[in-house]
Order: sequence, then C-alpha cells, then structure tokens
Amino acid sequence: MQDSNKEINKVTIKEVAQEAGVSVTTVSFILNGITDKCSLETRQKVLHAINILGYRPSRVAQCFARGKSDNIILLADKHKTVLQQAESFRLVRMLGKALERNKLNLIIRTYLEAIYVDSADAIICAGTEEETFRKIAAENFVPLLAVDSRIHDELFFQVFQDFETVMKAGGERFGGNFSVVLVDMYSESCKKEIREVCGNVTFLSEHGLENVPKGNIVTVNESLMNLPELADREKLLVPAITERRVDAILDCYYKAVKRETVKTHVVRI
Repeated sequence: MQDSNKEINKVTIKEVAQEAGVSVTTVSFILNGITDKCSLETRQKVLHAINILGYRPSRVAQCFARGKSDNIILLADKHKTVLQQAESFRLVRMLGKALERNKLNLIIRTYLEAIYVDSADAIICAGTEEETFRKIAAENFVPLLAVDSRIHDELFFQVFQDFETVMKAGGERFGGNFSVVLVDMYSESCKKEIREVCGNVTFLSEHGLENVPKGNIVTVNESLMNLPELADREKLLVPAITERRVDAILDCYYKAVKRETVKTHVVRI
C-alpha cells in the first residue's frame, strides 16, 4: 500500500491504478464518469484507492478528456444605470443557482473584453445587438444563445419575454388604461418587436423616471415596483426573470450543445 501521507500533488493516476490493482485506462474511465467499461466492484476499488491516497484529478485534464468544460459564459453589456444593474443581478443570481444545481459554472464577462472566449461550452448573450452577436459568432466555435435580443437567424437559440402575455395581463387588470414601462436592457431589434406588440413603451434610461407616463403601469422589471418616484402609481408586475424562464435558457443550452434538431430555436416565455 502506498504511503497515505504522501503529498496530494505528488500522487499520480498511475499510483492510483497500482493501489487498486487495475490499469491506468480503467482509472481514467472512472474519473470521467464512464461506468459501462468496468464492474461496480472495480469502481469501488478505484474510488477507495483515490480516497486512501488523497488523489485529486486535474480539472483541466478531466474537461479535455470529456470534451467539455462545464463553463457557460454570460456576456452582457456594461450597465449604465442602477436599475440595469439590479435586473442583471437577478438574472445572474437565478441563472447561477440553476447552473450550480446542474454542476455547471457561470462566468460573467462584458463586451469591453475580447469577444473570443475560451474554455466554455456555450455563450449566453444578454441584450446583444445583432451586429455584435454575429461578430461573437464569427470568433467562437461554441453554441451561442441570445436572451432579450432578436437575431434574424433561426440557427441560434433565442429566449425573450412573451409580451403578448404581458399585454393580456395588463388588460385583465386595468382594461386598456395602462402604460408599459421597462428598464432598457434590450437590443434595438428586440425593442422594435416589443413596440409592435405593446404600442407606446417607455424604456427607462439613466434619467428616465421623469418621463414615465401618468396612470397605471405594467412592467416586467421587479426593480421598478418599489421606487419612491412611482409610489403613487398602480403597478402590475409580469416578471421577466423567473425560474420558468431560466429553465428555458438551460433547456436551450442542453439542446444546443447536443446539436438536437428542433422545430424552432425561438422561445417566448
């Protein structure tokens, strides 16, 4: 038996194989989750040897062996307002929790950084203009997903709010007497589609609160619900950032990395 006090970084996969009485290939299979190549007894022997020796496999080597990194890049524009930061934080928090449950890692970058991304299985672009999205697509060879953007190419998975549902909810609450007010986090093409569905929409910029119409408000942004400046308005929240929406993003990710054939890549939710 090998010395169990051996320094962790000195233990090799060959020593694990010797301890378990198996081949290096068998140890490699087990480390990378390939369980149909060996018996349960052999797997237990290898895991016991790993525990005894204190072996820690290289994460980089594991990712290389499996052909995936388990990393997802969330690529977002630099936020200009506190409201944008608040909405972005909600998405990051909820998406991060969902990915963690699925043993995936969320990495956040902005467009100010290089658009080439390494060590990622997919890129989620939030509020990206189509021109920028296509530049990112040209520089990277992993699946790209668009959130709150409208890319005129059915090749790419796209997830954004169903504003027909938003208008229906507003009509049920206020009749026709309401205004749609949104934090400005959408691409121009996406905003165009929102206006086509909702009519006159107020997109709040850095100093936009004074431009909010009088009367009832329908919004998808939780950050607008408790603002003192809008305390005198009746408001309805049809939330954009929900577990259902995050699940849709995750579902698109899995379909994209598996290259599944689907009827549509555009998901409104």
